[in-house]
Amino acid sequence: MQRCQRCIMPGIPRLITLDEDGICHQCRNYRPIRMKGEKELITLLDSHRKRKSEYDCIVTVSGGRDSAFTLLKLVKDYKLKVLAVNYENPFADDQAKANIKNMIKKLSVDLVQFKFGNNIHEKILKNNIIAWFHKPSPAMVPVICVGCKIIWPRIMKIAKEHNIRCIVNGGNPYEYTSFKKELLGVNQNAGLVSAYFFNIFRLAREALHNLSYLKPKYLPFTIKGFLFANQYAIGSRLLGFKLDKIDLFHYITWNEDEVLTRIQNELDWQPPADLVSTWRFDCRLSLLKDFMYLTCLGVTEKDDFYSKLVRESKMSRREALQRIEKENELHVDVIEDIFHQLGIEDIDVSRWYEKNVH
Repeated sequence: MQRCQRCIMPGIPRLITLDEDGICHQCRNYRPIRMKGEKELITLLDSHRKRKSEYDCIVTVSGGRDSAFTLLKLVKDYKLKVLAVNYENPFADDQAKANIKNMIKKLSVDLVQFKFGNNIHEKILKNNIIAWFHKPSPAMVPVICVGCKIIWPRIMKIAKEHNIRCIVNGGNPYEYTSFKKELLGVNQNAGLVSAYFFNIFRLAREALHNLSYLKPKYLPFTIKGFLFANQYAIGSRLLGFKLDKIDLFHYITWNEDEVLTRIQNELDWQPPADLVSTWRFDCRLSLLKDFMYLTCLGVTEKDDFYSKLVRESKMSRREALQRIEKENELHVDVIEDIFHQLGIEDIDVSRWYEKNVH
């Protein structure tokens, strides 16, 4: 596999092109990420401080590293009265659950947890997994996360119930995967709002090539997932038009060493015991997505993430290559466990891999 000589993205036919100097088009067209600045962040947060209210803002937590740091930053550094909110993801890693308990205890903040009834998350996921394995498409890998896309209305409802007008997340601009955009024909430098609308149209078009994604009994939830895909989605913008929705690392620079050092020392946050990477381990479905991308493209989202860090001079190319060599591995045992949890019995992951990749 030939990789870009500047970052680590490989050449992928009809997706990632390398020029005569071995430089990928993403590097050639890359625009450095600019933060809004901590001063603007503090001004915005200060506008939500309320003496007579129980809470100033919500911080969404998953047990992962960035949401833990976001909670720590707002409580300890900015002295806000925070309500932590967690979706009880049925596919959450056990260590992520333990991390949530630890950070809540250490910071003495209140926690609201919620989940969806009737196993709807599991049912949608099972349907989409079977549909994808029937007709694999790298562009459709994100549909695996549709079950988590419907959490925003509930979070905004919680905010309304507690008279809160500010929701803060650990959103990190380095994590927005460029090759996912390009799989759908969206420019890698497209803004979050414009990219969202392009993605909706392109994903709907892709789904028409595999109608199993559009089963009538799941279609309302799928549509809701697209409408509330994130805080920039049309549903979130309309339903939460009175809310400030803040991504912490759009204002302050994300620094991995600082994030890990502080949350481990101050929150007793622990990394996963059975994984090399601490990135997105909080949901086990990330390993399923890695499997899908590896089998279709030979890369994962980590290749894209680390390539951005290399372009931003936040990581050396050598370190990035060393990391993906260790981290881009297939966790077939975890995927088989997920399938068992969902009751998927007619897909043998190991045999499918051997048949379709080797």
